[in-house]
Amino acid sequence: MFKFLKLKLFKIGKGLLAFDFGSYSIKVAEFKIVKGEPILTGFVQGRTFENVLFNGIINDEKLLATNVKNILWNLSSVFDSVVLALPYELIIYGKIVTKEIENEDNIRDRINEEIPYKIEDVYYSYYTIPSQNGYEVYFIVVKKDVIDKYKDFFKSNGYKLENIDADFINLHNYSEFLYGESNRLIIDWGYSKIKLLFSTKHVPIYGRELFSLGLKALKQRIVKELKILPEVAEKIMVNFKNEERKEEIKKIYKEYIKEVLKEIKYSIDIISQKFNINIEVIYIVGGGARIPNIKEILKNYFDIETKNLRIEDKFKVSKDIDPNYLDIINTQGANAIAIGVKDFI
Repeated sequence: MFKFLKLKLFKIGKGLLAFDFGSYSIKVAEFKIVKGEPILTGFVQGRTFENVLFNGIINDEKLLATNVKNILWNLSSVFDSVVLALPYELIIYGKIVTKEIENEDNIRDRINEEIPYKIEDVYYSYYTIPSQNGYEVYFIVVKKDVIDKYKDFFKSNGYKLENIDADFINLHNYSEFLYGESNRLIIDWGYSKIKLLFSTKHVPIYGRELFSLGLKALKQRIVKELKILPEVAEKIMVNFKNEERKEEIKKIYKEYIKEVLKEIKYSIDIISQKFNINIEVIYIVGGGARIPNIKEILKNYFDIETKNLRIEDKFKVSKDIDPNYLDIINTQGANAIAIGVKDFI
């Protein structure tokens, strides 16, 4: 398991709220802790106000507070402990190669040489693994003002920020815990962009973002081609089985998916050559994971096993959660789930 422990802040109590802040939506998973084990008891998501968040950075605390209050009202949670997944964009992730195990001060100095900030202005953590010629030290760095702003935000709204980690590391660890070690590609198919997260059996190695191919691009194409309102396009994207123009919509989907597949293939080819690995499994999360037959399309196109990450395969889920809604939680809520179970894997 690939864990960075230095960003942990407090000890989690009887339950927690796991937050995934996106530029277009906020997802929150609720866990109750029973005998040291998490039970998923709730999930809620809602849109963010425009420009409240940008790539995970808080721009407007007052509007964000209103957003969070409105979303959590639907959850009716009694817990005030919070854990947070930071997006890839806020993290500096790198590797240092050493011939022997270095002490804390030496690693700190080496990290300082690799980053564009002063080491005093960041929080950092690292993880050391043996390599063929010595050791590899993987590190993550986050600016202090980013994290401190989140700490202050939650504190001022009556919550305690207990733990923070990077979303791509959470997904790496979560997928490994659920299904074992593998050379894998995790596709986080979101609204504004698609994140491609590559891992070896032991560590995350590369991330690429497809900025122009998120679900927003699909919606824009549907609006343009069908000459309909964005609100109508959003409804169509959820379910178009009974639409009169179903064949036209299918054609738009096919062209869109064709472009996405092309970019993913390009990335897989580059990573396979650069790191001399074969991708053994693809995991798909995010809203794009709910595109009809998308798992089968990916599997057939790449000839690689393709899966969702399903929390119920290893953790308990409350009986109050509708099994159909669990499909939404497992896809669109994957980042929130991953940070929520972080300390239990």
